[in-house]
Amino acid sequence: MLIDSFEAKKILEAYHQGKESTLAFFDLRFTQQRVLFRRDKIVIGDIHYDLKTMQKIAKNPSVFLVEKKPKKIAFFDNRYYKLEPIENTAPTIEIDGIRMHRTKHVTPLEDARRKIHAVEISANENVLDICTGLGYTAIESYRMKAIVTTIEKDPNVLEIARYNPYSADLFAGIENKRISLISEDACIAVKNLEEEAYDVILHDPPRFAHAGELYSQEFYVDLYRILKKDGRLLHYVGKPGSKYRGKDFISGIQERLNIACFKTRRTEDNESVLAYK
Repeated sequence: MLIDSFEAKKILEAYHQGKESTLAFFDLRFTQQRVLFRRDKIVIGDIHYDLKTMQKIAKNPSVFLVEKKPKKIAFFDNRYYKLEPIENTAPTIEIDGIRMHRTKHVTPLEDARRKIHAVEISANENVLDICTGLGYTAIESYRMKAIVTTIEKDPNVLEIARYNPYSADLFAGIENKRISLISEDACIAVKNLEEEAYDVILHDPPRFAHAGELYSQEFYVDLYRILKKDGRLLHYVGKPGSKYRGKDFISGIQERLNIACFKTRRTEDNESVLAYK
């Protein structure tokens, strides 16, 4: 069972209001359970937390396993990985303090759906999803009944995803073979994929500073090779540096995609490039 900092705050509020119990959401709102208050204890099933423990959970914007000693879904392995809760919706993954999803004015799930809508995925199309993350775009493609291949080189990201209830359909799709997972560097993986194998490519890489090779001319040439004639590519870019430094990364990306023989245009939100073969 999981508890996040937002729900811990609500539980403490009910406790301080003098209530005997309260209904609370767990597993990032997938389940609900009554929490009991006993003097200075908060009782969740057969787990008893003192106020100090619950206050620590509430003050830390994280997700915890409900165990005798709560365990934060976070760890360090050369980089710091954390499942980061977003109130009332699906979480994001944070790596070295950087959120891997848009969370301002849009939820991670809404963002994934917008990308699927923009590139117009249909049933039975072959979709390549580059940089799986928590699997939200792979899942939305899977729910459109597409045949999905997703690439993720970082096993720590997938380990975090296994704790996330919103990622469950990623692993269900892998289990029933509608999603194929390639655990390899995307630059290497695409070179081994067949020519004109995919109707759609979803490319949502980390920032350029963290994965510049996924923005390279050579990589775009490989994407063109594996995309079918009349296929579509959605390349998410965001607006890094645009607010304070006036930088326009999309122009450079469009130029390299055009050199690779793609036809390109920007999405309406000016944060992605749509490219066509």
